[in-house]
Amino acid sequence: MSGAEADSLSTEIENSGLITPGSGGVVLLSGGADSCALALGLSRLNPRPTLHALHLNYGLRPESGEDEDACSRLCERLAIGLTVVRPERASGNLHSWARQERYAAAERLRRDRGLDWIAVAHTASDLAETVVYRLAVSPGTRALAAMPSRRGAVIRPLLGLSREAVRRAATAAALPFVDDASNDDPAFARARIRHEVMPVLADL
Repeated sequence: MSGAEADSLSTEIENSGLITPGSGGVVLLSGGADSCALALGLSRLNPRPTLHALHLNYGLRPESGEDEDACSRLCERLAIGLTVVRPERASGNLHSWARQERYAAAERLRRDRGLDWIAVAHTASDLAETVVYRLAVSPGTRALAAMPSRRGAVIRPLLGLSREAVRRAATAAALPFVDDASNDDPAFARARIRHEVMPVLADL
């Protein structure tokens, strides 16, 4: 698990100033490259914080079992405890429901284990896409405060790195991550922003 790009994860997390030495927290794991890389970076901090991982298996995709398996293999490799939650589907907006379930489960786990923070693997790329999305659906200053590095117990230590940089680190460390095909589905607004809007902005 060595390599300069993998080490960059821990350096970025340390430089974020969001992890106090001796603290502990919940790391949210989806099974994707970003969250697996975050878990790796946290596990390599010195001193290492107390870590416990949380994965929500929504059962919405045929590949959901592969996501959970990737999380299990990663946590075994990094010697991190893992809690898996399988919430029952509620009516309403799918993404909103999934987000609410994820953060509610993480907060319960944090409190039950007496931990300090909930680490989420959002990157600079996620931040940019969120700003664009909010500007499109609700123009105004709210879009500029889309994704703070800290909100309550929730922290985002990888906001200084692009999605591409984080994926390179995950690949360099040979992490067992899984790609979610729905991230490329143009039926979702965020996927269209990622693949249609952001490349144009990058060219500009």
